Amino acid sequence: MLIRLASNTRLSLGRCAFAAAAALVLVITVAACGGKSGSQATTTRVTTTAKPEPLPFNAEFFAPNHAPIVSKPWRIKVTVVDRQGEPVKATVMIQFLFGGIVVGKDNNGRVNHFTGTYREIITYPPAAIGQQLTLQAVVRAKGKTARLNWPLKVKR
Repeated sequence: MLIRLASNTRLSLGRCAFAAAAALVLVITVAACGGKSGSQATTTRVTTTAKPEPLPFNAEFFAPNHAPIVSKPWRIKVTVVDRQGEPVKATVMIQFLFGGIVVGKDNNGRVNHFTGTYREIITYPPAAIGQQLTLQAVVRAKGKTARLNWPLKVKR
């Protein structure tokens, strides 16, 4: 299945996307042999106490809802400010995920440069109806990256 978003965005939800999603579900079990009379399964737990480094900016994604209507304009907004609330120079790329796998990019993956606020209007085609997608805004600012996920399901 091929889904067209806006004028230049394509979502391919065909066999490749489903195969890739199935590959993510693959669970690898490791068994270790031990003892004199056979083998035993061993589980190892790794715990880290280090906290991830906080981003030097705050990024937020805004949309009117999680259910855009087919062929109707759906306005989105991304804001990026520093810790003092001042607008920050940033870039954003909008991509679409199906089952956690990137299946399309808005405007063929164009990186949009902005300061503080980015706005866009997206129109979803009839082929997107009923698809459980995630819009992901990949925001880069001050040498760091934030991924803002927005689950959605296109309605009639």
